[in-house]
Amino acid sequence: MKNPKLAYRLIFFNAIYGITLLPYPVVLIMSVYLYAYRESGAHPLLDTIAAVLMATYPIGVLASLLCWAFYHSGKSKWATATANLFLLWLGAFLIVLLLSDSLF
Repeated sequence: MKNPKLAYRLIFFNAIYGITLLPYPVVLIMSVYLYAYRESGAHPLLDTIAAVLMATYPIGVLASLLCWAFYHSGKSKWATATANLFLLWLGAFLIVLLLSDSLF
């Protein structure tokens, strides 16, 4: 390993993200049913954004696997940045969730 500390950190991040993909199909089905059940809620745009974020969630997890390409090319900052790419989806989802709760 070129940088064992970074490698262990990347393995940890990817393992956590991989574990979150296990219940994803169930969560996606639940969110689709909840999205379809809402009858013109108070904030349909926020509901749509939340549904799109839930549907595209695996893209962030799979894109974070690109960190290994940067790790093997010796670009540790890019490896760390792409490993944490998933957090953009999480941050956006939390912002939408907080906005929708505060607006009700």
